[in-house]
Amino acid sequence: MNDDIYMLWLSSLVPQFGSRKLNGLLEEFGAARNIFHATHSELRFCKLTALQLSAITAQRDFGYIEALLACMNELGMAYLARGNERFPGLLAEIPDPPLGIFFIGELPPDNTNRVAIIGSRKCSEYGLMSAQVIAKPLAAAGVVIVSGMAHGVDSMAHKGALEGGGKTIAVLGCGADICYPSQNKKLRDEIIKNGCVLSEYPPGTRPIPAYFPARNRIISGLSQGVVVTEASKKSGTLITVDQAIEQGREVLAVPGNISSRLSTGTNSLIRDGAFPVMDYTDVLYALKIDHKEEPITKNQGHNLAPDEKQVYDNLTFDAISFDMLHNVTGINPGQLHLICMGLELKGLARKLPGARYIKGV
Repeated sequence: MNDDIYMLWLSSLVPQFGSRKLNGLLEEFGAARNIFHATHSELRFCKLTALQLSAITAQRDFGYIEALLACMNELGMAYLARGNERFPGLLAEIPDPPLGIFFIGELPPDNTNRVAIIGSRKCSEYGLMSAQVIAKPLAAAGVVIVSGMAHGVDSMAHKGALEGGGKTIAVLGCGADICYPSQNKKLRDEIIKNGCVLSEYPPGTRPIPAYFPARNRIISGLSQGVVVTEASKKSGTLITVDQAIEQGREVLAVPGNISSRLSTGTNSLIRDGAFPVMDYTDVLYALKIDHKEEPITKNQGHNLAPDEKQVYDNLTFDAISFDMLHNVTGINPGQLHLICMGLELKGLARKLPGARYIKGV
C-alpha cells in the first residue's frame, strides 16, 4: 500500500487525537506507515494514553481502511495527503498543518489566487453586504473565495462568490459529508458544484465546539490573505486573525461605524496595522494579484433615470428609512415608492423590515 493510504488511516484518527499530537507522532516515526506497523512498546514510548493506544489498535487493520474508502466513494469524497503533489502548497507550510484533507467537489488548482473572507455569525446588514460586494467581484476576477459556511458573513461570502461566477471553498469543523449548519444545504450543494467543501476530519465526524478553532487555521492557511468584514471586540473571528498572523498571511479589514459594537474588532485591526478595504480592488492591490478586466457588477448596463439615480446615490450599506429618503431627495412619497420598487427589481436596492432600504450589490 502506498504512503497516501497510510496517511488516510492516520487522518481518520484526528477526532480522537487532534492534528498536533498526530504530527508529533509523524515526526517521531518518520512516516504514517511506520506508525501503522509500530509495536505497542514503541507507541507507549510516545506517551500515548491508554485510550489513544486503544484507538490506534482498534483501527489498525486494512479492513478498516477499505471500509473507509468504500464510505468515501459512496459519498463522492476525495482525500489528499500532505505530501501529495496536489495538496495545497500554502496549507502545507503552516504551523501544525493538517495531515490531509477530505473534500467533496473540485479542489481549485494550487496556482489560483485564494482569499478568505470572514466575519461574525451575528452581524449587521452592513457586514453581510460588505462580504458580498467584496466576494462577488473578486470571484469574477478569478480569485477563489475561502470561508467557513457559518451563518452570517461566511455564508454571504460564499454566495457573493457564486453570484460572481467564480469558485469558492467551504472549510468545515466536521466531516465534509455533514452539512453544518443544516439550513445551508442549498448553499452547500451550490458550493460543491462551483468548488468544494473541505475538512481535515474524516466522514461522519459531528461538529463540536473544539473543532472550530482548528478549522479556522485551515481557512487562513489556504489563503494568501484574510479579509474581516465585521467583528466585535470579542468575536471568535479574531482567533482566525491571530492564526493568520502566525502563518504570515496578510490581514485586511473593512472599516465600520465607530459607534457600532460590531465594528470595534475590525476598526481595532486597522488601527493596529491591518490593510483597510474599501472595495475589492484594495484586496487585489494588497495581495499583489494582477487583474486585467473589470468584473461585471450588477448595476453595469442599467441606465438610470435622473430621479432613480438620485435615490440610488443616497443608498449605502447602512439602512436608511423611507422617510429619511423622502427628506433627502424631496421626491413625492408615492413616486419615491415606485422608484424604490424599480430599484429593487433591478437588484440595485434591498428593502429591509421597517420600510428601510440599503444599496443592492
